[in-house]
Amino acid sequence: MHFGLILLSLIMSEGTRLEASGDFTGAGRAYYEEGDLAGEVRILTRFIEESLYSGNSVHAFDLIRQVENLPLETGCIDFWYARLAWSCGLPEYSCAALDSVDGSPWLEMRAAGLASLFRGDPDEAVELFAGSMELAGSARQKYYSALDLSFALVSARRFEEAEEIAVLLSGGFPGEGLPLAALALSMQGQGRFGQAMAVLESVYTSSQYSFISRDFARSLMEDLE
Repeated sequence: MHFGLILLSLIMSEGTRLEASGDFTGAGRAYYEEGDLAGEVRILTRFIEESLYSGNSVHAFDLIRQVENLPLETGCIDFWYARLAWSCGLPEYSCAALDSVDGSPWLEMRAAGLASLFRGDPDEAVELFAGSMELAGSARQKYYSALDLSFALVSARRFEEAEEIAVLLSGGFPGEGLPLAALALSMQGQGRFGQAMAVLESVYTSSQYSFISRDFARSLMEDLE
């Protein structure tokens, strides 16, 4: 097994190695230098998702514009603009746009889950996100569905289940701050305010996470005070 790990490290590109370690900015630069367009798109997509989750609408819009002419899964651009509309205070338009997303079964079910969540039906959203996890075609797609599910479980006041998923995600995806945000919210829901603040503080003060995640943690800390 040790030899296998050594061999894997030798054949992994620098971008792949950095992405696996959670250094997404470095991975993006490496993929660009390596001419790995698929890797670049994956990193940019990750930053779009993070920006939309954190409510950083301006950054999300800039990133979406950057990837509009790149090879993407069908429906992604419409999906992101629909979510951006929610962040911009257009809930009815956002939900209608999510309902009309035309893409893979995974993307369409995820869009339906978000529309349900935005309409105030977290229980239905939980079922849809759980279904989207089963339709995921990659580890990254499964991550997004599980993250959706964790936040939806918080909204449904199923805090212990949300915490379980958030813990698994935070342990399995280095450098990702959003699972820790979901973890903090699940702790808050269980009355564990001190632990929730400590988790958010760990994100806010660590250079391991992007400025988007750190700023999101800061805003959540202000909400909890």
